[in-house]
Amino acid sequence: MAFAPAVAASRSFGFTATAYPIPSRKLHPASSGGARNQRRPSLATLCFQPPSASHCAATRLYVRGLSFRTTEESLRNAFDKFGDLTEVHLVMDRVAKRPRGFAFVSYADEEDAKAAMKGMHGKFLDGRVIFVELAKRA
Repeated sequence: MAFAPAVAASRSFGFTATAYPIPSRKLHPASSGGARNQRRPSLATLCFQPPSASHCAATRLYVRGLSFRTTEESLRNAFDKFGDLTEVHLVMDRVAKRPRGFAFVSYADEEDAKAAMKGMHGKFLDGRVIFVELAKRA
């Protein structure tokens, strides 16, 4: 199949044919080290230091294998003896309005979280064996 010269020239996929080479810096000055590529960090990024991810992960526990009868109160009662709890979050099924079988428990201190993990892993809570491990960031 033969194409007309005008049609064949338009099939060059956006490349232009010139008699001499043109440096890309002249065609696209912003992409070759122009002012756009030399940004300064904003004041917010210089002043704000987020809490370290290792500290957050070391104090937050993932508890799985929970019964559907487990409540936040029963979780709090079971884990409260290991230290100062900052958060107990029982994950609920939105449709069925019942627990999904896992929760997150946070402690103020890393040592308390380790003690709770060691003390509660493999124990019974509301008739089920629960498994406790450090929560991982997604």
